Amino acid sequence: MKIRESIFGSKSEHKLFRFLQNRWSKQFDLWPSLPFSSIVELEKNETALDDKEREFFYKTNIDYTLCTKSGIPILSIEFDGLGKGYSRNGEYIQIEKTKDPHRKFKLDLKLKIARELNYPLYVISFEESKEIAPEISLTIVDGIIGQVLAKKEFKEKIENYINEYREKIDSLPWDYRDEYIQDLIVTVETLAELEKDPIAKLASKYEHEFTEKGTVKNYKIEFLSDPSLPNGDIFEDPGLLEKRIKAFKNSERVGCRIIINTSKETVWLRNFHDIFLSPEHIAMNICKIIAFKKLIDSIKKV
Repeated sequence: MKIRESIFGSKSEHKLFRFLQNRWSKQFDLWPSLPFSSIVELEKNETALDDKEREFFYKTNIDYTLCTKSGIPILSIEFDGLGKGYSRNGEYIQIEKTKDPHRKFKLDLKLKIARELNYPLYVISFEESKEIAPEISLTIVDGIIGQVLAKKEFKEKIENYINEYREKIDSLPWDYRDEYIQDLIVTVETLAELEKDPIAKLASKYEHEFTEKGTVKNYKIEFLSDPSLPNGDIFEDPGLLEKRIKAFKNSERVGCRIIINTSKETVWLRNFHDIFLSPEHIAMNICKIIAFKKLIDSIKKV
């Protein structure tokens, strides 16, 4: 036996830990290799897991866990360097075979437990851990964390906002109330995102800077899916919407394209969609950063 040279399984795991620590350590604590039982507590008479699953649960660790300074777990991340897979709607999608025939069982079990508790747990790999663009020290994982934090912030604030504006809401004609509440919801969502998501915040900064310096005030955004979603007329095919939703959930990649005059940028992300976030929204923010930064830089050179 010997002392390990590193607590991390690979240089890539260590690099991602450093990236995340540098980004989030002022607000949170980032813990590597926490026992899963430190995050989730099983009841004595727990029946959701069989004996094999329970045994694995008490033996397994989680690669990275973001906690409050008081030790409350917020979300966890598994880095799948071997299988190069990712999670989608609570299921592990393995890309490459590994020597471990039980790898999918293990990661699916972790995701299953997290899903039942509405706890954010994500499996990511090299694609999600790389920087989103040259000279920008943000990763897709930063967007994942930011979106989860923004949703948590939104849930905590929206009720307070509605109560604060209750008198105004009650004074409106009934047919305007829904529209006013919807506008309020969008405002709170936007504020939460700009406060908690560094990628959304940077995208907003570049968009604002471009609209001030550029000559184009409007641009076109297209959301993409691979494979493409079913086309058709919803009036001719009443089940089309359901088919499109199902196809989207099973898409391998989702993306965003921004068109500004003759300039076009496209960003694709693996479809790590779940109840806490949408990868197409993160793709849109990344696409804005790349597109607007490129145009701003070109204006500065003129």
